[in-house]
Amino acid sequence: MPISDIPLKGTHNLENVLAASCAGTLTGCEPEQIRKAVRGFRAVEHRLEHVATIAGVEYYNDSKATNVDATIKALESFPANIHLILGGKDKASDYTLLNDLLRSRVKQVYTIGAAAAKIESQIKGAAEIDHAETLENAVHQASKAAERGDIVLLAPACASFDQFRNYEHRGKVFKETVKALADHA
Repeated sequence: MPISDIPLKGTHNLENVLAASCAGTLTGCEPEQIRKAVRGFRAVEHRLEHVATIAGVEYYNDSKATNVDATIKALESFPANIHLILGGKDKASDYTLLNDLLRSRVKQVYTIGAAAAKIESQIKGAAEIDHAETLENAVHQASKAAERGDIVLLAPACASFDQFRNYEHRGKVFKETVKALADHA
């Protein structure tokens, strides 16, 4: 099965598919059954979930990326042209760990929430930064700056409890904001 047939983004998801395929093979599944299951599988809500494509710009919700490592995995899932929404409630994180990926893959970072100032100070010079304050502002500003072929990615590297009830609530607000953009496109 070619990798291009796997509907999930990211090397980490490829590893998951390989593990699931091995488990299926060991339990007696036929290769075509495995291929069909893999092709039909969709991302779990709030985990690199494709929300919409608007004017050639793809929007992804990874609100579950509540730490720096998860955000790194999300960034590694796309080769370039990312508009990244970062921020929320800090977990005593080291955001400098993002800098190499920001330099190589990210066009612009939009900071939100209580951790915005800390994030901005630690990533300064690695990417252009837009202090958006709220998720809704970040989505709107990213949609104005993004060009056909770009990605708008919510992968905040922070907890959600400063502005939202939980990461699910944050992800739903992202999706609702993107859907409103699509309705007006």
